[in-house]
Amino acid sequence: MWTVASPLPGRTVFYLLVPLAIGVAPALARETIVTGTMGTVVDYRSRSYKQGEVGTLSDDGDRKKIGIQPEVLIVSNDVRDFLSLRYSPTLSYDYVVEDNQVDHQLDLQGERWLSQAWSVSVSENYIRSDDPGTPTRGKTSDVFASSGGQASPFDTPTELSRDQNGRKYWTNTASARTSYVLDKDSRINGGYSYSVLRNDESVGGYEDYDRHSFYTDLTHGFTQNWRGNLGLDYTRGLYDRTQGLFDTNATDNGTPDLDQYGFRVGVDFVRTPHDFYPLKYSLNESRYADDTRPGNEIHSWSLGWDHAFDSRTRVALGGGPSFAKTEGLDGTWGYNAYATLMRTFEHASLSLELSKVYQTNNFSGNSADSGLTDTYSARATFSYRHTQNLAFNVYGGYSMESNFEPQGIYQVEAGGGAAPAGKTGGNSYDKNIYDAGIGCTYTFGRWYTAGLNYGYYVSDGNLANDQYTDHQLLFTLRASHELWRW
Repeated sequence: MWTVASPLPGRTVFYLLVPLAIGVAPALARETIVTGTMGTVVDYRSRSYKQGEVGTLSDDGDRKKIGIQPEVLIVSNDVRDFLSLRYSPTLSYDYVVEDNQVDHQLDLQGERWLSQAWSVSVSENYIRSDDPGTPTRGKTSDVFASSGGQASPFDTPTELSRDQNGRKYWTNTASARTSYVLDKDSRINGGYSYSVLRNDESVGGYEDYDRHSFYTDLTHGFTQNWRGNLGLDYTRGLYDRTQGLFDTNATDNGTPDLDQYGFRVGVDFVRTPHDFYPLKYSLNESRYADDTRPGNEIHSWSLGWDHAFDSRTRVALGGGPSFAKTEGLDGTWGYNAYATLMRTFEHASLSLELSKVYQTNNFSGNSADSGLTDTYSARATFSYRHTQNLAFNVYGGYSMESNFEPQGIYQVEAGGGAAPAGKTGGNSYDKNIYDAGIGCTYTFGRWYTAGLNYGYYVSDGNLANDQYTDHQLLFTLRASHELWRW
């Protein structure tokens, strides 16, 4: 028998969003396209621990799956709104656990222009899987976040701990946002998102949570050469700790409910439309309920240069001082920095990214390694389209993470006991992460696409559970065909 979770636990929010996206849509000049896809997937994942098989860690992350993956895609739009709905279940057999499994992925995107100046958009994303994917922590695709600032909650992806790879979970995130153009050079935005993380298993999984996030920001052009921006955000995290692999600290039995506040302000000197100099300041503060762990705050200042040499080459550089402080300890001064190069060619694209940043990571699903971190990272990605039907992509990255005042078993490894009196960062748990991958896709016939991807991931920590190497090989073969159009 197939093992099926309750159908789409996030359906309540989803059903609220669909009428909003569809109900306001005018009937004139509308085009709707329904596309059906049937595919097969082979997913091979292998994990080896540096210290060998250690108790329950022996099979964590190992998967040998073969399955089918149907998909339906509905796209409907006219001149004033857009709606996209994609649903794709995966029915597979896992030879490691010797069981049939069903995963789900659902995505909804909708946008409606209520006037020439005012737009409203909604989104819904539901995933049930046992693969958290390759972490992207430390990427500099968001220049403001990488320069020491904090992006809005909607622009900061939630990254689940890779340590738990192979454990069944589901996530659901629903959001609504609005944007209003005040004048030619001014815009105000705002929104709310609600996300949940739940485990299928009662022990040994992620830490369940509910996350509420609000944000608003204002951009304004003062003159042709000067523009400014201001942003505020608030996140409320409600946790339900599941005792398992990472929650084994007898002195830490509380639920670390979180209040996180963000403030951002910046001024840009615009020399030309393709050359500007951003000056920014950000404050991020986290507070935890019932003193379950010390709160923290991060102040960052950054001066940068963003320049497009031509239509294909763009460079962004910047950095400045940062100040990080853990409650009850003296603060520490450091720095933030970022450098990105984006280059496109006739049939290829290249991206190089470097960053150093203080940040808080509170939604990895593992409370012990969350909180204030100091992260250095580097990443390179390259994609190449050899012909119209054949494309390749390659990526590689490295990050070094120092988790200040860690909790649970990480706290014991970093020095043990309560955080020592002294300076922020004096008690830290360090981990190095390496990842690389290569993939290709080939389209043939009228409807068929084949894909082959290989991923390599290394976690080099100090504990048995985060000293491992992952290999993943994924093969897909899909046939897509337009079913209806009206």
